[in-house]
Amino acid sequence: MFPAGFRLVCAFAFAAACLGACGSTAKPASAVDAANAADGATAADGADSGSGGVAIKPFVPVCDAAKACPGGKLCSAGVCVVAPTAGEKAVVTDPLKDYLPTEEPLELGCVDKSLEVLANSATGPAAATIWGRVDRFGGGPLTQNVEVAVFKLADFKPEACASVQDDDERAACYQTDKVGKPVATSVSVDPDKAKELGLDLAQSKKPDDGCEAHLECPSGYECRSKQSNGPRYCVKTHGLYAIEGVPTNTRLVIRVHGKDPKDKWHDSYYWDVVLFADHLDKKGAATQPTKYVDKDTYRTNPTIVGEGQWTLVPNTIGIQDIPLGNGVIGGRIRDCGKAGGRGGWAIHNAKVGLGVLPKGLAFFNNNEDNTVPVKTNTATDTLGRFAAVDIKPGPNRISAAAWVGDKAVPLGGVDVFVVPDALMIVSLPGRIPVLSK
Repeated sequence: MFPAGFRLVCAFAFAAACLGACGSTAKPASAVDAANAADGATAADGADSGSGGVAIKPFVPVCDAAKACPGGKLCSAGVCVVAPTAGEKAVVTDPLKDYLPTEEPLELGCVDKSLEVLANSATGPAAATIWGRVDRFGGGPLTQNVEVAVFKLADFKPEACASVQDDDERAACYQTDKVGKPVATSVSVDPDKAKELGLDLAQSKKPDDGCEAHLECPSGYECRSKQSNGPRYCVKTHGLYAIEGVPTNTRLVIRVHGKDPKDKWHDSYYWDVVLFADHLDKKGAATQPTKYVDKDTYRTNPTIVGEGQWTLVPNTIGIQDIPLGNGVIGGRIRDCGKAGGRGGWAIHNAKVGLGVLPKGLAFFNNNEDNTVPVKTNTATDTLGRFAAVDIKPGPNRISAAAWVGDKAVPLGGVDVFVVPDALMIVSLPGRIPVLSK
């Protein structure tokens, strides 16, 4: 499950703007951190420890035209990625047809283009209402009473709290204006309040109706079996939200924070996303909530993750629980989409690499409802999903590559700051934060 106007911390204390999130333009350092350049699955030295107060090191590219990757890896945006082979041909999948592989070619026109260029070519309104459900990756309670906060990336300063030594104090720090003042916030509500709040969609199915697919059900409901192998019904699963006046064509961070500690949510950040003004919702009752019909809207389903899933992923791929202070980067590899047409579709069989290495990389199967990693998978499933688990906090870069046509093709990269104890959600090279589920 992107991006426009950003001053990321490509180097920890920089105030200068970083320009190349989709194929970074950062200059290679003369001496690359040996751990950064290591060929293996050992975490690189992004910080001394997850909860220590040690200064966080900047990410530096580990490869370029003059410095090849070890082990036959492919250099993509300064990151070494396992090279895909001809037998792993990349295909895009259609989210409205159960993510089945299609014959459509991958749209890769945004690769290595600056987000400023992409945003400047996107014509449309200056602001829109974002709306949708608070999604969750894996199990957990109903996603109501979850705060969704939108920041301009240029004003967001995650480094301000990253080195706070006490775990509880650090977590509290990230909920203050010390990291930046949000443009706007909203708190998700029970989907049964959708109609009175105008967040309902025109829908043929009603709660508890029989169903065959999630998209048949009302907002906040999914088509699920109430018992193993039993009939499927529309079951309440997700809280709903809406935020008005969110700027388009502007690089953003969307933070998702559970307000009730007993729900045991980990914060998540949709990192460096853009509401491209030429990708707004189609106007009408079928595609917009009743309060916002015929207005400028952008359906966005920010995701949160519970403690159970936070533990399940690393344990399933054979590593220990994630230490306090470290984080996760997850998301989907998606193509660039088509302006005025489809959004970015998931890329199946893409390889993923990071500059500061995680303890482990997790890939999944082809079932949206199944969030258990498959240990034998080494590339994205038909939904484009991946998770890089147990990563030191601080600046990092994620990249990908795929076999396209008759060759291995770099898919660019995204600079990301790993917030301690949080899930950083990144999509590349297509960076549009819209999910259909």
